[in-house]
Amino acid sequence: MNELLENIWRTHHDQLLAFISKRIKNPHDAEDILQEVFIKILSKIDTLRDSSKLQSWIYQMTRNAIIDYIRRKKYQELEAEIGDIEDGTDETAMNEATGWIGYYVDALPENYREAVILYEMKGKSQKEIAEQMGISYVNVRSRIQRGRQLLKKNLTDCCTFNVDVYGNIIDYHSNPKDCQNC
Repeated sequence: MNELLENIWRTHHDQLLAFISKRIKNPHDAEDILQEVFIKILSKIDTLRDSSKLQSWIYQMTRNAIIDYIRRKKYQELEAEIGDIEDGTDETAMNEATGWIGYYVDALPENYREAVILYEMKGKSQKEIAEQMGISYVNVRSRIQRGRQLLKKNLTDCCTFNVDVYGNIIDYHSNPKDCQNC
C-alpha cells in the first residue's frame, strides 16, 4: 500500500500541482489543495474499484477539492463583506432607544411586566418563571407574548422605527402628539 501511494505521489504530484495552479493563482493555496488531495487519496484509496481508472479518479478528486476551496473562499469573502457592513452600522439610535425603553416596560400591567422582565431581561426560562410566579407554564407563555405585544403597541404608538433585517433600530422618529418620552 505504501509503495502504491509513493508511486502515485511521484507520478502525479507535478501534474496535479500544475492542474491546480492553472485554476488557483495563489501558489500557497495550490500547495494546500494538493496536500488535501493526497490526504483524500490516502484515506480513500481502498474505495477505488478499478485500478485502471486511478488517474481519472485522482483528477475528479482534485477538481472537487478546487471547487470546495473556491466555495470556502467565496463564503469567507461574503462573511467579511457582511461583517464590514454590520461594523459600519450606526448604533446611536439603538442605544438611545435602549435608554428609554425601560419606561415602557415599567408602564406594562404588573402581571405582564414581571413575566417580560424575568424572561427578556433576566434570561430566565419560562419554566423557571412559572415556578417563581406560582402559575402554569402556559399562563407564563401567554403573559410574555401579551406583554411583548402591548410593549410593541405602546412603542409604535409613540415612535416610528426604522429597523435593519436583524431587527436592530437604525433610526426612529417621535410622534409628538402621542409620545412624551422619546
